[in-house]
Amino acid sequence: MRSISEGGTRGAAFWLIVVASTLGNIVNSSNSPIIARIVGAELPGDDALAGMLVSLSAFASIAAMPLAGAAADRWSVRPVLIAASVIAIAGLVLVASALTVPTLAASRIIVGAGNAAVATALTAWVVAEIPHRERGRALGLFGLSVWVGLALGPPLGDALYREIGQQSVWIASAALQLTGLLIALLVRTRGPVKVDTGAIPMQAPAEGLRGWLVILRAVAVPGGVALAAWASEAFMIAFLLQHLSRNGVASEGIFGAANVFTIFAVSVVTARLLLSNLTDRLGPVVVTRWALVMVAAGMLTLAVSESFAVAALGGMLVGIGYSPLYPALTMLATEHLHPRRRSTGLGVFAALTSVGHALGSLLGGFFILLMGEAWSFATLAAVLLLAILLLRDRRRPRLR
Repeated sequence: MRSISEGGTRGAAFWLIVVASTLGNIVNSSNSPIIARIVGAELPGDDALAGMLVSLSAFASIAAMPLAGAAADRWSVRPVLIAASVIAIAGLVLVASALTVPTLAASRIIVGAGNAAVATALTAWVVAEIPHRERGRALGLFGLSVWVGLALGPPLGDALYREIGQQSVWIASAALQLTGLLIALLVRTRGPVKVDTGAIPMQAPAEGLRGWLVILRAVAVPGGVALAAWASEAFMIAFLLQHLSRNGVASEGIFGAANVFTIFAVSVVTARLLLSNLTDRLGPVVVTRWALVMVAAGMLTLAVSESFAVAALGGMLVGIGYSPLYPALTMLATEHLHPRRRSTGLGVFAALTSVGHALGSLLGGFFILLMGEAWSFATLAAVLLLAILLLRDRRRPRLR
């Protein structure tokens, strides 16, 4: 099999990596929904325990992503991918062998860390081998694996649980994780990365504490913007239905509030397919600015929504805005780093998006208690617009 760099986004190697990533995302999204059904039915506990068990995976991923990125920079992507996949499979086998609260908690931590490390390694592989001129398109298409995983995972997990039982969910997940690893291993790596730096001399990357400070400085702005953006997304996912219900939007039917999420997801996927070259053509800073304006406009529209039509418009605006944010911010977080530090930077950036997700749902409840849903949506829109002021268009990269 050829390497990703030989065929680019049109080659089979790139799409095999996308398939491997999709399988990992199916594993991640198929496990979480059934935990609330298991706790109380097959395990002692209540909704609070179920929520805590679900959250363990997210907290483990926050810690694992920077470590996986640093390991990929040091030992290359392939060994990290193998080790992380084996760890995730071990966590799934553990809970399949014996379902107890302690084993389920341990499994959530192990699988969360392993799966997050796999995702970081696969993304680092794409960033390392896709040429800069095509990287925005590649990251946009690669990111579709998250949405496909979210679409397929929960129904698969639910069907297995209802028809066969909880053990089948863990066994099937382990099989999917292994399949994803085997598919990724079909793709050949191209060896040391060579980067055209133009007139800028290539220097050895900084080591030790100074090296980490360089990475943190490069990731700080795009990571901070991503934290605000993903916190807003998490808040919307957690509290939009409640907000629309209180504003008189029906909860069921074709024009029910839940279908605003369908419009949101379809808008993300459609815009990403149609505008996949936008970041490469206009540059990540310009695209990020306009994307934040679009998301903020959507959040404001949702804030004042009192009908399905207005809410649908808000969901569409938010979806179109989020579509280019991931590839654009990922490029900003990594393109100014030395090639041998990009995976580490990617891991730190990915961890900040996870922190944003955690804070959005955690602090969102407090926001609502203080000011209500509408003003909370409006406040987050203002934060997104203020985040635009942080962005600077650095034309000449300094690879360190």
